[in-house]
Amino acid sequence: MPGCLAQGPWFLRNLRLFADIMETTAGKIEELRNLIRKYDAAYYGRGESLVADQEYDALYNELLKLEKAHPEYASADSPTMRVGSDLTKEFPKVPHSVPMMSIDNTYSEEDLQEWVERLQRSLPGQNLSFVGELKVDGVAASLIFENGKLLRAVTRGNGTIGDEVTANVRTIKSIPLKVDYSSLFEVRGEAYMTFQAFTKLNENYIESGQKPMQNPRNTTAGTLKLQDSHEVSRRNLSFAAYSLLDEKHGRSHFENLQFLSESGFPTVKHSSLLHSKEDVLAYCRKWEKERHQLPFPVDGVVIKVDSFSQQKDLGTTAKAPRWVIAYKYQPESAITQVEKIEANVGRTGVVTPIARLSPVFLAGTTIKNATLHNYDEIVRLGVREGDYVQIEKGGEIIPKVVKVLTEKRIPGSQIFQPPSNCPSCGSLLGKLEGEVALRCFNRSCPDQLKASLEHFVSRSAMDIRHIGPSLVEHLLQWGLVKNVADLYELTFDKLTGLERMGNKSAANVIESIEKSKYNSLDKLLHGLGIRMIGAQSAKILAYHVADISDLYEMPPESLEKIDTIGSAMAHSIRMYFDREENRTLTERLRSLGVNVKGTSAPVEGKLSGKTFVLTGTLAHFTREKASEEIEARGGKVSGSVSRKTDFVLAGEDAGSKLEKAHSLGVTVIDEVEFERMLQ
Repeated sequence: MPGCLAQGPWFLRNLRLFADIMETTAGKIEELRNLIRKYDAAYYGRGESLVADQEYDALYNELLKLEKAHPEYASADSPTMRVGSDLTKEFPKVPHSVPMMSIDNTYSEEDLQEWVERLQRSLPGQNLSFVGELKVDGVAASLIFENGKLLRAVTRGNGTIGDEVTANVRTIKSIPLKVDYSSLFEVRGEAYMTFQAFTKLNENYIESGQKPMQNPRNTTAGTLKLQDSHEVSRRNLSFAAYSLLDEKHGRSHFENLQFLSESGFPTVKHSSLLHSKEDVLAYCRKWEKERHQLPFPVDGVVIKVDSFSQQKDLGTTAKAPRWVIAYKYQPESAITQVEKIEANVGRTGVVTPIARLSPVFLAGTTIKNATLHNYDEIVRLGVREGDYVQIEKGGEIIPKVVKVLTEKRIPGSQIFQPPSNCPSCGSLLGKLEGEVALRCFNRSCPDQLKASLEHFVSRSAMDIRHIGPSLVEHLLQWGLVKNVADLYELTFDKLTGLERMGNKSAANVIESIEKSKYNSLDKLLHGLGIRMIGAQSAKILAYHVADISDLYEMPPESLEKIDTIGSAMAHSIRMYFDREENRTLTERLRSLGVNVKGTSAPVEGKLSGKTFVLTGTLAHFTREKASEEIEARGGKVSGSVSRKTDFVLAGEDAGSKLEKAHSLGVTVIDEVEFERMLQ
């Protein structure tokens, strides 16, 4: 002690320095905790991603290291002491029988190898086998079945208690509501949205002047918490099972996945058994290259020890099981330059800004354009023409600008000003009340007309083959059509007068137009482009009217009584048919021979009670046409093979569905046999 006193000034200076360091450390820990709490609240509570996964993981790992190095700052309310919560006030709270714990993750192959080696050291003398599963980027959910029926569906919540969302989960068509298994059991998996469903939803939002969704995962999270299960059904969610909790199935994870698949549950895409770290790495590398070919978002691979007895021996930490790890792929982005910001006018008049980019390769494709969604988004990003920007594929499918590199900005660049006039027709642009989108209200706007015609002839609408964007443009340029009804007054002589239109091509066009007159009413309703009315909604409307004229005066309250037709859709239908020019258009179509009679509800037919699954390429049918033929005869079409499937129709290059059909003993038919059944 005397020695310390003798060096008093030195000791005090170091004591103050130490105190400053500790104060700084404590402040840093609290700063990280508050930041992560903020991100957790957005991600789990509102379905919003405020930062990229990799940035979040880096912050989380930094907090873990600081807390481990300074246990004196341990706190029970630290984000590291629990998993995130997606609890809301609108749904009943249900405790999980077994906690839905989070899992550790890594972006490093070295960490993945070390994890395998650590497990092997923990179980000396034992052979370890693993299962690799594609990490679907969705929302975890638990499904409880009793006496063969879906009893309850619960979100992950805080890992211990979740929200009951049974009514919403029942709308997911891939989940069986009844199975041939009477024991009480639980299926855990991922609810998610395919790229096709996400793109379709955003197209509807953009056309309606609303802000588009950010990505499929966030959209799924928000969808599961909607109070209107009809709206959930329209969003077309999917599900992939990755776990079974059942006392009778306690041997291995791989066997459980097989049981789930055989019982009719769609399971996550997974490997056969992997027996070494080399096998594990090979599987991860394979899907890092091939994931962009998948129809749903995947952000990594989950590796699990197969044996349940070995899982039990390995145990868990306070936060996560030791026997599972997620290997996450690096987010793919690229830097490029915005050459120009142009405006695109859609068929409903919405003006969407498009960034024309210097070509750059990203996620398997060359990107030249990126959507900026609306002009408010340009202000938020602060993007200007000539700026260098970072782009990513939003939901792995739609390129989007995520960041402006202001440090590389060209001197003298100007703040971008949104157009005040339509770039197509010059009309003054405006906004509808409550919408962010700029609109052109001129019904004769050339770009709107072109987009409307392209939609009308599309396969999901009137399916007029041989009329594509190029021919639509020629028809407009030559003044042969001014609205969709004009298509039915085209003649062979009018078409052969067009440049590069031969006799055979003209004859094919006329034949396709004539054939479309006999389409069912839902095709026409969808083709008319009524806001918020897609192909499925149009089909339901067509079942509930005897003639299209029934919709001219049907009050909103009557429309809302129709299954899946909500108040916003009813209002949109009412707005469309309240316009005199729209009623005049449909009556003109009637006079030209286009079918406007309602569609009878499905009736008993020779295929009633039979379920078909289609796979591969057919020579004489598109998928849509084959499905129509089956449904017209009372049959049903499913997207996945199970023991309840009656027939698998297999064409050329049939894939895993054919293999599964053989393994389950489901009858496989070819196109010849299918045509025989239709006769």
